[in-house]
Amino acid sequence: MTHKEHRQAMETALKSILVPDLRARGFRGSFPHFRRQTDDRVDFLSIQFKRSGGSFCVEIGQTGPDGLTEGPFRDRPVAKLDVTYLKDRLRLGSRPHEGISDHWYVFGPASYDPPAPMSDHDAIARDVVGHVETDGEAWWNTHARTL
Repeated sequence: MTHKEHRQAMETALKSILVPDLRARGFRGSFPHFRRQTDDRVDFLSIQFKRSGGSFCVEIGQTGPDGLTEGPFRDRPVAKLDVTYLKDRLRLGSRPHEGISDHWYVFGPASYDPPAPMSDHDAIARDVVGHVETDGEAWWNTHARTL
């Protein structure tokens, strides 16, 4: 399987498994940037593929209901914000309380590695859904109290 085929298969799995789960949780937006707006906050989730291929990370963040209220992007509308604009964020699958602040979901070889057999892209997408449920919802709910 080529690098491009791995990426396409992973995107297909995320779009068919993760995105419907996010929609059920009230998220809007389009792949790879999503947001959920409530009366008291906006939750963000973004998927970022590694430039060299073969892996991606999922970052989450949060603002108050009016978006950013200070800093260089304070005038940017909520609809134009995504996780990359936020300072306080969490990478799903990481364990910051254990000193591990980075996590990448590996689905195939990097562009500089030889082609590899098919990964279980659906299982990886389900793993992301599990992290949204366990890590993401807990983080968003905890941080909502500090806004």
